[in-house]
Order: sequence, then structure tokens, then C-alpha cells
Amino acid sequence: MNQFITFKDKDENGEMQYYILQRAFPHFVGRISPVPIEGALANEPVAGYNLYVTFNGTLVGNLIPNYRNIQAEISSVFLSMALWFHAERVLLDTSRFKKFKIKNDVDSPTEQLIS
Repeated sequence: MNQFITFKDKDENGEMQYYILQRAFPHFVGRISPVPIEGALANEPVAGYNLYVTFNGTLVGNLIPNYRNIQAEISSVFLSMALWFHAERVLLDTSRFKKFKIKNDVDSPTEQLIS
């Protein structure tokens, strides 16, 4: 069984959002965003895409458990979410995420400096 599931739901503004839920306790919820959200406890990039898995609370609301090393656990779980999302959602349907793909520009200034 997968450790995460994805779902769509409306946010507090009534806009449809795409989420990832951790199946195990503490049931962290990540929101898929095209930009990192300032002030979020976690913003993990999805490799190769302009997508981020952003901390969006837990299943019971905008809460976090109160125990030692919770920030390290959040970072670890959200990195796992980003890796899982890339492998299980993006790579299985690349056409759906094409508009978020980071384009590799061969003539970029960085490439010119390396040459």
C-alpha cells in the first residue's frame, strides 16, 4: 500500500487545489503549488518541474504535533512526498504536467559560463 494518496478539494477561497495526504499518523497534508509558499513549514520541490509540495497542516486541520524533532520529521515527510509525487503521478502522466516542466535552455548564461 502506498504511504501517500492524492486528492482534489476546494481551499478556503473556493478554488480547486491538488493535495497529498500522508496515510500514517500524523497525517500531514501537502498542497501542490507552482511556487513555494512564503512562511510555510515545508516547501519541497518536485524534481524537474515548477511544482512544490507545501505544508498545509494535518488531516484534522492546520495543526502540528507537539513533540521533539517535529520540524525534522516534517522536512523528511515532505521530501518523501515530493519524491513519491514525481514517481507516482508526474512520471506516469507527463503530458498532464508538461506546462510545469523546467525547460533546459542550452544557450542559457550558465551554460555559456561552463563552456
